[in-house]
Amino acid sequence: ALARPLLRLAGTARDIAAGRSPQFPDSRIREVAEHISSLRTMHAELERRFGELKHEREETAMLIEAMADGVLATDAAGHLTAMNASARRLLSYGPSERLPPLEQLFHEKRARELVKQILSGQGVDQRELEVGNRTLLTTGRRLPDGGSLLVLRDVSELRRLEAVRRDFVANVSHELKTPLTSIAGYAETLMHESAPGQQRQFAETIVHNARRMQRLVDDLLDLSRIESGGWRPNPDTLELSGVIRDAWEPMAEAAQRQGVILSVSPETERARVWADPEALRQVLTNLFDNAVRYTPSGGQLTVTTQTETHRTSIVVSDTGTGIPAEHLPRIFERFYRVDPARSRDQGGTGLGLAIVKHLVEAHGGQVTAESNLGRGTTIRLSFPTPPATA
Repeated sequence: ALARPLLRLAGTARDIAAGRSPQFPDSRIREVAEHISSLRTMHAELERRFGELKHEREETAMLIEAMADGVLATDAAGHLTAMNASARRLLSYGPSERLPPLEQLFHEKRARELVKQILSGQGVDQRELEVGNRTLLTTGRRLPDGGSLLVLRDVSELRRLEAVRRDFVANVSHELKTPLTSIAGYAETLMHESAPGQQRQFAETIVHNARRMQRLVDDLLDLSRIESGGWRPNPDTLELSGVIRDAWEPMAEAAQRQGVILSVSPETERARVWADPEALRQVLTNLFDNAVRYTPSGGQLTVTTQTETHRTSIVVSDTGTGIPAEHLPRIFERFYRVDPARSRDQGGTGLGLAIVKHLVEAHGGQVTAESNLGRGTTIRLSFPTPPATA
């Protein structure tokens, strides 16, 4: 009498475990009836939780399917397990078209290298790829089960608009360059030929503002050239001390008048860096110019170096006014000024740090900034080490 309901109860438990609809036995034996009741309760709770999980999974699937970004997921072997409609559209696959494994999904060499990197377990953050006639911003991650997740964002239109903007700025800057040179030249002639007085003062004002506009145009042209890919670094092993001297020379007189000194550490005097000579000189010139402009009388600029694995860091520090914390993340943006009125008074173009960032990153390096308000700012430039010391 006891064995039969227990056997049926065991069969019910196996049905629940297998996902089949269970048949619960009846029993007048109190202990067995309690087990049957507990099993009913457990089954009902499992059904509820499975229902919730199913609903969440369907909701997540709908959200992924509705995303504008392409999303692809693979198993540990690299076979695609999920691919939303946007991914099919971006990669030119039809809704019902059979999909190859992820490593065969792309035809471009750089895309295949990136996929290989993701499948090997390495993360990829916002890497741009040219796939067909599209520019895709790609992010990849390893999943806990050993599979991979790939997210594709189409930035083709954004890059097209950026190219239009670059071309416009470059064309306007080129058109401004010649008349500005003429204005500055004629104004200088008037200034030298005029007797002291209001007329000479007017000519000096014209020359000052024409030169400022020329600096702005030159910076715009430099930035457009770098961003458009029209310039590529031609790195060489450089003696850093010589580049520092060349970059400091144009502003040494102004720094002396202001009472600002340059200090170069002994290890920096001996340091070497793998960089394009003209680019590094321009980077340091821009940093020195900013530092002198915002460092009060009696202040100091310090240049030090730090050698790390496969990297050489150049650190430029000043004892200037510093930058408020809320402005620090944006100082490398074009035309961004912490104090616009003061920058205009002192002749800054608002492009110096943007140029620094683009030039360093073109070498495969990085730029970071730290600052304490009232105590100064530190800019760290990280360059790859020369091949001989790598």
